[in-house]
Amino acid sequence: MQERDYYTILNVSRDASTDEIKKAYRKLALKYHPDKSSGNKAAALFQEITEAYEVLSDVVKRELYDQNQPSNLKQSINYDIVYDANGGEMVLIPAGDFIMGSNTGDADEVPTHTVYIDNFLMDRHPATNDQYKAFVDDNPKWRKDRIPKEYHDGNYLKLWDDDSCFPLSKSNHPVVAVSWYAAMAYAQWSEKRLPTEAEWEKAARGGLIGQTYPWGNSINKNKANYGNRWDGRIATIRTTPVGSYTPNGYGLYDMVGNVREWCLDAYQSDFYVNSPRHNPIAGDSIEGILDKYKSVKNSRVFRGGTWYYPSDYLRVSHRSRDIPIFAVTSVGFRCVRKD
Repeated sequence: MQERDYYTILNVSRDASTDEIKKAYRKLALKYHPDKSSGNKAAALFQEITEAYEVLSDVVKRELYDQNQPSNLKQSINYDIVYDANGGEMVLIPAGDFIMGSNTGDADEVPTHTVYIDNFLMDRHPATNDQYKAFVDDNPKWRKDRIPKEYHDGNYLKLWDDDSCFPLSKSNHPVVAVSWYAAMAYAQWSEKRLPTEAEWEKAARGGLIGQTYPWGNSINKNKANYGNRWDGRIATIRTTPVGSYTPNGYGLYDMVGNVREWCLDAYQSDFYVNSPRHNPIAGDSIEGILDKYKSVKNSRVFRGGTWYYPSDYLRVSHRSRDIPIFAVTSVGFRCVRKD
């Protein structure tokens, strides 16, 4: 392992963009270049600076470097909690670059690529039964017994009774069996929207670089709700109350495990090959999707794994998808809005 941290050598933060790294390198290289500075110390510094730049300016090398720096995994992040109009907790996800995807995951996770995301606010945890009930009470057309058939697959709010009531013991559990259409309607009602896939992954990483999970490279049952056996009966559905596990570096709960979460984007298996660098979204613009969401028919993205998935499906880079009427007991959502 290197004696000095590459970020420290270049005097840049761990979320520095490639351009920021280049500027820092040029400044230091001019100062310590052998043509301008004499002596062994200056030569050694120049070599260190060049080595750090060669690694941090290359996306793949940078990811591998970060994976092997256990003492320097996490940025120093202080998050502020804000409250939405309904009293729900949200946290600010800061603007900046992050490395999206994985070169060691599934085929649709490659290549890793640098993405810039504007700052935004995200719900601190998935929408709960209690929160969703407030939406249904205000919008009776989205009740279990009234929702139009074209907006669900027959499993909508499967754990609720026909009067759109849920078990009281589950009030603080994530709402499940919600179709993409219903999640979009809830988000619109709450003056928010679903996150883009890139926003979700940036938030899930919690400020870490190149790590497998929101907290690092290892996982166990003390960190997330996953890997439960299910025999198909409602009685054996194993969601847990939101916030039961330690939050990530941005203060977000349950970014992996418990429920997989709907995203705004259309699913495109090769989207990363030509993904835009700034605020990418697949399928249409954010405004276009929001304006016409009830007419969307193509598959939408899920992120985050679920209470019965194996650990590999909880990787922050893992992608899955289904058609927007899909509403099963492993599916939930959370919302975002611009700061």
